[in-house]
Amino acid sequence: MTDFDLVGELECIWDVRATCGEGPLWIEVEQSLYFVDIDGQKLHCYEEKSNARRSLKLEEKTGWILPRCNHEDFVAGCESGVYFMDKSSGKMTFAMNPDPEQEENRFNDGKCDRDGRIWAGRSHDPETKATGCLYRIDPDLSHSKWDGPYICPNGPAISPDDSTLYHVDTFGGTVWAFDKHLDGTISNRREFARLDSKKEGFPDGLTVDNENRVWLAHWGGSRITCFSLHGERIGTVELPVPQVTSCTFGGPDLSALYITTAARNLNFEEYPLAGALFRVPTKTTGSSSPAFAG
Repeated sequence: MTDFDLVGELECIWDVRATCGEGPLWIEVEQSLYFVDIDGQKLHCYEEKSNARRSLKLEEKTGWILPRCNHEDFVAGCESGVYFMDKSSGKMTFAMNPDPEQEENRFNDGKCDRDGRIWAGRSHDPETKATGCLYRIDPDLSHSKWDGPYICPNGPAISPDDSTLYHVDTFGGTVWAFDKHLDGTISNRREFARLDSKKEGFPDGLTVDNENRVWLAHWGGSRITCFSLHGERIGTVELPVPQVTSCTFGGPDLSALYITTAARNLNFEEYPLAGALFRVPTKTTGSSSPAFAG
């Protein structure tokens, strides 16, 4: 169900019952949507043309996966650091960890910019301490800290022209925007949007379309909200489940919005589609993820 004309009819395409579905990634050459179940420690893949689905068990909690330049495998953000992942077997090879001193932190969400750098947040897993930060991971696996500390950093997302980075403080209910520069630095942190957690839930993952509209998932809010470039609310996509986690564009022309959800601590009798993967057609398009250059 929707209340604005930018989108069509929502459909459930995989009742996978993910405990915490996250990190949707469209791989254009495969015409496939990959996503993870953080709590369930699984990698899921939905092939759009054939409607085939497959899943792999992962070695530890994994918050995001991203493509690699000139490689068949993924780079993945996991509980104990960054790994290179064989997407056929799920086997992982350790690469680096930006905060080994924070033993309760894990990677929560991440994106690549057009220069092949990863922007990703480390989150406190019991979600009680503000030990999480936004990191930039460069192709040589060096890293730098750019925002925080937060209990649960989320997002991020990058505008199509690579000039704005959006980052989410989930427990603070705030989406922040930064100017993003050619040298890989960010500056001018400012509030882009704020949610009333009692009425709307908490801001979670997000994506940016090719018209610079921001599509934000509401954990506990049963919706995706679409914002203009200036943070004005354009409309919502309502879902039949409360814990909406993230979204990305996919499909042959990148006009379908894929939406991940979570079933964590929910009753399936009350929310039978909790943890499902959803899709809604739109009148806009997104972009495929750039690849990590490392």
